[in-house]
Amino acid sequence: MVEVRWTGAAGLEFVHEGQVILIDPYHSRPGKFQGFFRHVNPKTEVINKYLASLTGKLSAIIVGHTHLDHALDIPVFAKHFDVPLVGSSSLETLMGIHGVSGRVTVCKGRERVELPGGAAVSMIPSIHGLVALGRTPYAGEIDPEGRLPLKASEYRHGTVFIPKLEIGRTVFMHVGSANFIESELEGHYCDVLFMCVPGWKNIPGYTTRLLQIVKPKVIVPFHYDDFSTPMSPDMKAPTLPLRDMPGFLKRVSQSVPDAEIRVARIFESLSF
Repeated sequence: MVEVRWTGAAGLEFVHEGQVILIDPYHSRPGKFQGFFRHVNPKTEVINKYLASLTGKLSAIIVGHTHLDHALDIPVFAKHFDVPLVGSSSLETLMGIHGVSGRVTVCKGRERVELPGGAAVSMIPSIHGLVALGRTPYAGEIDPEGRLPLKASEYRHGTVFIPKLEIGRTVFMHVGSANFIESELEGHYCDVLFMCVPGWKNIPGYTTRLLQIVKPKVIVPFHYDDFSTPMSPDMKAPTLPLRDMPGFLKRVSQSVPDAEIRVARIFESLSF
């Protein structure tokens, strides 16, 4: 059995036989004004509090892309734990800026990376969703000449992946931005699909063709919380505006009527 917690934004925590694998862990959650207009530092005390809550040994960290709300906290995790990091060349650049270079298994797409405890992740090439005014925010690569602390706009998304994590006997897929490349997903299937909600209306086929290709048995909507608001396990997720969750759920249900949809709370443990 695998226990999974949504930890806010695109963050997921997988626990299996005492091993913990994280995808896009993000806990600092700077406020809107700081995030958009000032330089941003990870909040070490918040990260340490989360780490104290882990119920197993951290064994690997996977990063889908390097926007602020996916990668801000990764260097702090890496300085605490000498575990495999899997991500893009942009992630390696970010680590180098923090003085922790050479730790990332750099992927260009289509790699399958073996992880501790018998798990494995396949890094499926993808593209970022369209957000404000139908645009992709902060495209491109993180600048290796960047100086700390970086601004939110300097956290460029780099290469975008859909990580497919095989752990235990279950296959999970993490779609951390509402978009996909159909040709890259062909032949990939999953038991459980974690599916980004914001921006779903901007991409034709996101809630139809994507689901028909990967054929999930369970769909868990996520990344719809307001990630500029601090969170704790006893709080209800503050949600982003204009996400139209009812419309999303209806469209998903129509597309794959035999699949189960689980709407999880942040820090709620789901068993698979």
